[in-house]
Amino acid sequence: MKNDQRPCTTFAPGEGGKLELIDETLRDGSQSLWGMMMSYHMIEPVLEDIVNSGFDTVNVPFHFGAPMLSTRFFQEDPRHLFAMGKERMAGTDSNIMLTTLGAAVDITGAPQNATVMRLMYEQLKEWIPQYNRALLICCTEDEIDNQYPVLFPMLRELGIEGVPYMAIGHGPNHTDEFYASRVKKLVENFQPVSICIKDVDGLLTPERLRGLIAAMQAEAKGTPLELHTHGMNGLNTYNAVVAMEMGIRRITTCIPPLANGSSHPSVFDVVKNAERMGIEHDIDIEKLQGVTERLTKIGKAYGHPVDNVHLPFDLQMYEHQIPGGVISNTTTQLEALGIPEALPEVLEEIPRILEDLGHPVMITPFSQFIVTQAVMNTQVGRWEQCIDPCIELAAGVYGFEEAGVAYMKPEIKDMLLSQPSAPKIIEKGASIKEYIASTPSEEDVKKAVGLSADATREDFVLRYLLRTDDELNGVTPGGPESYKKYL
Repeated sequence: MKNDQRPCTTFAPGEGGKLELIDETLRDGSQSLWGMMMSYHMIEPVLEDIVNSGFDTVNVPFHFGAPMLSTRFFQEDPRHLFAMGKERMAGTDSNIMLTTLGAAVDITGAPQNATVMRLMYEQLKEWIPQYNRALLICCTEDEIDNQYPVLFPMLRELGIEGVPYMAIGHGPNHTDEFYASRVKKLVENFQPVSICIKDVDGLLTPERLRGLIAAMQAEAKGTPLELHTHGMNGLNTYNAVVAMEMGIRRITTCIPPLANGSSHPSVFDVVKNAERMGIEHDIDIEKLQGVTERLTKIGKAYGHPVDNVHLPFDLQMYEHQIPGGVISNTTTQLEALGIPEALPEVLEEIPRILEDLGHPVMITPFSQFIVTQAVMNTQVGRWEQCIDPCIELAAGVYGFEEAGVAYMKPEIKDMLLSQPSAPKIIEKGASIKEYIASTPSEEDVKKAVGLSADATREDFVLRYLLRTDDELNGVTPGGPESYKKYL
């Protein structure tokens, strides 16, 4: 090992100090390894211990997608899921974070207007009063210019601090200077409590991470940086050490069996390395070992993988760039379609689509609809059928600057914008900034989803997320009791 690669204990100015870990076990760990298939009674036995184990922040699975997951896959009433979360997290000292899509609600949907977003965030805050951190995806400068001027003051009025999670891309334009300039803009305009380096694809190497951290710290002006890194290239535990070397103390981890693999580093490994580096922490290791035991029993009982190890280094990952939180869902969905054998062909098609579309960052919502388009291309022919989100991308609905539009192949862009559904989408893209900031009346947005003007906010949010009242028919108060017998 070269001297410049050996772990050290020299810290960057303005950072350092005690370890402040962010836990993603129940949200991103579950998404990465168990396809988000975690119900009420898989969360209930461990939530209270997790939020009282010394983490600075815990990202919990009570986000915009929770109602759909609860009702559709587990026949559970999501309101009872939220009530359980509120009860189990009472009195915690940890910050409670929810993952959001900024000004979007649907996982592959375009940004929504300010009235819809205010009603959504107000209801989430009512369901989970402890909610005080919002994970805000940050892929492009357009989000910083168009969405954050609306979202930051809205969230702060509710006692919630937005944390921009800056997704690191691997296209020709995603340089260290590119990300440093975005940090500068965020700090100057919004003064966030921290800014996260989001290695969504799990492709950062220690060499590139060092350059990114140094460039971003130079513009952060003392704003703490965080590291959120998936394990697709097998290097994320070492990358956590690199981050700690450079003074970063806010690092995302997961609790086994929902650590490693395509998920995040194990909390036990990161804490052990921090201790070797002389870094203090408040993590209750004994309590978390009990969480590991319970989650392992549940995982085994329901056929989820529980023996997750570090993944081997695979150069193909740098071609298709599928994020850790998407790869398990892609495999599951291909199996549901009856074409599991299509995965290798889909993985080969994705790099061609990325080049066609100008190298957008492979993160929600881009990763979801690029994978979907890749499946269609392999099954019916390249670009023989086009999904609307690809047309929205070409029309600038997701931004123009770094969403890939400026670098999209002209023939692909022209083809997408000539589709039958394109005219309305183009019109929406041309006025997207004004639309995001618009404030239609609550009555109008309620009527738009088929509700009366006097419907409650909770009724609106559930209808908006579930699309229909039928989803709540036949659900049980807290889901199946069968999970309890394994504990």
